[in-house]
Amino acid sequence: MSLIRSITLFTPLLLLLAACSGEPPMDKKTQLMTTLQNLEAAIEKKGVDEFFSQVSDDFKVSERGWNKKDAERFLRIRLMKNKTVHVHQMVKRIDWQNDGDQQAEVEVVAAMAGTDISLDELPSFRGDMAKFVVTFNKIDDQYIITHASWQRATPADFVF
Repeated sequence: MSLIRSITLFTPLLLLLAACSGEPPMDKKTQLMTTLQNLEAAIEKKGVDEFFSQVSDDFKVSERGWNKKDAERFLRIRLMKNKTVHVHQMVKRIDWQNDGDQQAEVEVVAAMAGTDISLDELPSFRGDMAKFVVTFNKIDDQYIITHASWQRATPADFVF
């Protein structure tokens, strides 16, 4: 009887400890790449609010004089063009600032279209292609976009 009582008492405790153990923390590159994948998924779902939850309220696009609200309006208009949205992104470089993990500048090229796309189709691609340089700052253990600049991209930008 005491064995059954002991098992009954310790089973919830063991389950609680197992739930708290969790996975080891991600390294900085994996965490940043996961953030980029989540941003891509938000765009494909047309989740503008979800996307901009990863953008700082102090976000700036210096070259255009835009703030977060301006960029949000621009993205909403772009996403309204197609019933569905498919994105293909390629990270060209990640530069960690000050040899740490608190800030990174990322160059990424992205192609966006209303149908699924592959790299083979890029030479004749008619969707939107852009080259972004994005600054991420780590705030509350999350990478948040604080600055971005972009320009039109070409199929050649997708080649390493």
